[in-house]
Amino acid sequence: SFGATVSFEPLEPRQSGAKVGKMGYLNFLALAGALMSVGLMFLNDRIGGYASAWLSDFSATQMPDLHGKVALVTGGNTGIGKVTAVELARKGAHVIFTVRDEEKGVNALASMKEMLGEEAIVAKLDYGILELSSLESVRSFADWFLAKEIPLHMAILNAGVMACPYTTTEDGFEMQFGVNHLGHFYLFKLLEAKLKESAPARVLSVSSLAHYHPYEGGIRFDALRSPDGYSEWGAYGQSKLANVLFAFEAAERLKGTGVSVNALHPGAIATDLGRHLEKKLPESGKKVLKAVVDTLLSMTPDQGALTQLYVATMPAGAQTGLYFRPVGRTETPSELVFNETLRKQLWDISEGFIAD
Repeated sequence: SFGATVSFEPLEPRQSGAKVGKMGYLNFLALAGALMSVGLMFLNDRIGGYASAWLSDFSATQMPDLHGKVALVTGGNTGIGKVTAVELARKGAHVIFTVRDEEKGVNALASMKEMLGEEAIVAKLDYGILELSSLESVRSFADWFLAKEIPLHMAILNAGVMACPYTTTEDGFEMQFGVNHLGHFYLFKLLEAKLKESAPARVLSVSSLAHYHPYEGGIRFDALRSPDGYSEWGAYGQSKLANVLFAFEAAERLKGTGVSVNALHPGAIATDLGRHLEKKLPESGKKVLKAVVDTLLSMTPDQGALTQLYVATMPAGAQTGLYFRPVGRTETPSELVFNETLRKQLWDISEGFIAD
């Protein structure tokens, strides 16, 4: 004995192996769930879903004042085209949006004014009739627009169809190629001089992630008027690739004019663009599947319009020959886009089609 007192802390009772195993399993599940959530967010962002909007700090309120600017938005009566038209008008732009018939125009205009609220009193919104599946209609609309003798600072080529069954335009072209590419190409050619005259001006070609997945080889030049080998998704990818090929070739041809031309993927958006797909689903599962996709994967139209609003109005959009993804980020498009021979071939054949 050295006169010191030694004390011992009571030991904590050891946990049973079963309890340790249970806690380890729960921790594993929590970690797996967290990793899965991060992975799903990453994948959702890659397709341009809701995560892309969440990760962005851009909103329509950040657009500059647009008084004195004139914007054209094709397909402006529904979806992201409608939101785009409203938000540009809210910032002071004179917006002309296109619809396929008078009734759609009247209804869309009334709806837009409701969306604008008190701002509708000073907003400048007009609509014109444009059926992109008819080259005659495209000519008629362009004549109507040019007769207004107003400038054109933003041409947002937004309208389109997606994965529809094989059918043809009024002029005999496969519908998706005819509407998504050729109709817009012709409209651009008819308004090209006005855009140059109004410079600085911007052209936005609204494409899709699907442009990475066209038919093998990209564009089936020998089947643009034929149902042979038709694939709804192959044709959609082909038309969306054509949108990017057009934008990059136009950007090259318009260098030095003050007109920028860019392509963009707006994102995975809950709109009626996929109406042809919904028709194939059984009634029992149609509403459920649509609700799941719209709620868990897709952006709302308000979110989906952000990328084209960004490219149309923010400084980055003054650059030319770029491909944007949600929200306003540049990305490398399909390697086919850098094939100059393919770009020029599409341009030349398109010019031939509209000259017929």
